[in-house]
Amino acid sequence: MVATYVIPYTTAIIFWLIIIFSKKHITKMEMYTTSFFALYFELFANLILDIKYDLYGYFDKGVSFRTIPIVILIFPAVSILYLNFYPYNKSSLKKFLYIMICTIIGVFFEWVFLQGYFFYHNGWKLWYSFVSYPLIFYILTLNLRITRKLKRKGS
Repeated sequence: MVATYVIPYTTAIIFWLIIIFSKKHITKMEMYTTSFFALYFELFANLILDIKYDLYGYFDKGVSFRTIPIVILIFPAVSILYLNFYPYNKSSLKKFLYIMICTIIGVFFEWVFLQGYFFYHNGWKLWYSFVSYPLIFYILTLNLRITRKLKRKGS
């Protein structure tokens, strides 16, 4: 199916174009470290939720080399976009609303990927993602804080 590849690759290209042409609020080093953390976090979560418990997956059950290019493009892009536009110096309410908006967008894209057969659920429900994404986004924010703290200390 063409949509299986068109939707995720088009999404990745659009996300990277936004990153390239938008004003940067995080440094290149922060983008770099965020990208690797996002890929590690995605791999860790998928080892447990996909491989061990078979709750969801990409294309077919098990490891699929077809997913590697898409995952390498999408997860760092989403993380960079999220952190680049995060309202760092705003109120807790604005931060919460930002995380919830990103969560809604994330669940929407997950639904789109399900429709295109790039992604499948096998016991996983979209509402699980709606509950999980705020925690994931918060962890990305904490990772950036740690990166900045280590950079300030010269570690």
